[in-house]
Amino acid sequence: MVRRLGLYLVVLGALIVVPDASAAFPGPYAVQGGQGVLSPDHSLRFVAVKAGDASTLVRANPMSDGAVAMSQTMSGAFGVPTLTADGPGSGMLRDGSAFILQSMGLQATTQFVFLRTADLSTREQINLKGTFGFDAFSPDGTMMYLIQHSTTQDIQHYIVRGYDLSAHKLLPGRIADKTQKSWVMQGWAVSRVESTNGRWAYTLYANPGGTPFVHALDTVKGVAHCVGVPWAPTDPQQNNVFNFSLTLSGTKLAVRFQGGGVYRFINTKNWKVSKPR
Repeated sequence: MVRRLGLYLVVLGALIVVPDASAAFPGPYAVQGGQGVLSPDHSLRFVAVKAGDASTLVRANPMSDGAVAMSQTMSGAFGVPTLTADGPGSGMLRDGSAFILQSMGLQATTQFVFLRTADLSTREQINLKGTFGFDAFSPDGTMMYLIQHSTTQDIQHYIVRGYDLSAHKLLPGRIADKTQKSWVMQGWAVSRVESTNGRWAYTLYANPGGTPFVHALDTVKGVAHCVGVPWAPTDPQQNNVFNFSLTLSGTKLAVRFQGGGVYRFINTKNWKVSKPR
């Protein structure tokens, strides 16, 4: 069943114009409530919810019984970064020591707050001029990757930026595929899968009017590869792509139909795309 939201999608209080086929909002965004983000051992779920007009309640819920283990109220409107419309939250450091929240909505300035998982205290706050969204961490937690949208009005076009958490600064330039300098990053995130060691983050993007693609981000070296997924020009809206998902087995990345069948394979060693036999 193709999920549709029509021409207009209201996300986080902002009116966003999206393609008719798009059920996924152009992520990443902050979400209050929802699935939250899990600790690495899946014992705790961390959820941010609205608490008044200018504050956020953060809760840690044990997965075993759903009770509230601890909670903290913080000033400002923050949510758990979420890459796709119906996907799980993200932003947990690999060592489980802290997770990140980001400010709600599309603003000219974006705020990020690191909270310690031990007691929900604030470890660090980052304020950036521009419209950003969390994308990924490096495995050692020293680098954070962000999606920077062109403007609050043009959220379909974006670049990937690196933030050095050790030096506490946004790195100049963009993280791009140097072998395809003309590639323009645009579209809507549909599915994300990561390598078991946390080094690679693979994201499938629908790109109505263009070519759907997989963005492969090396979070250790800070480089990226964009792999186009063949698509018939007779279906420019890419309705089915919004229901696709990614799975990873070794060096074989699979772009799958909603029912589980494979549409295309991508070899992550040489980035070659092939049809299933």
